[in-house]
Amino acid sequence: MCIFSTPKLFAGIRKLYPEEYQLLKHDKEILEFMLDNKCDLDTFVGNAKSCVYHGDEKAIRSLVTGEFSANDIYAKGQWMYPAGAFHGVEGEPC
Repeated sequence: MCIFSTPKLFAGIRKLYPEEYQLLKHDKEILEFMLDNKCDLDTFVGNAKSCVYHGDEKAIRSLVTGEFSANDIYAKGQWMYPAGAFHGVEGEPC
């Protein structure tokens, strides 16, 4: 996980990987690390709308299970998931 992620991206992580989100939150507390030196992870994320796109069940299953084939890594049609550094800090199209 990138510490430069937006609240919407962290909201997606919280939704898809709740255990890992809690571990990250705990690590930040132990290290006394605040995002932007201003707030903890929960405050940073707040009520942000998750970037998780539920229109592609196969993609969601792959994200959660970590199981995917070489064919699964190519986008067919419009890209509907966060793109991070490839589309700027906002992680377009989210």
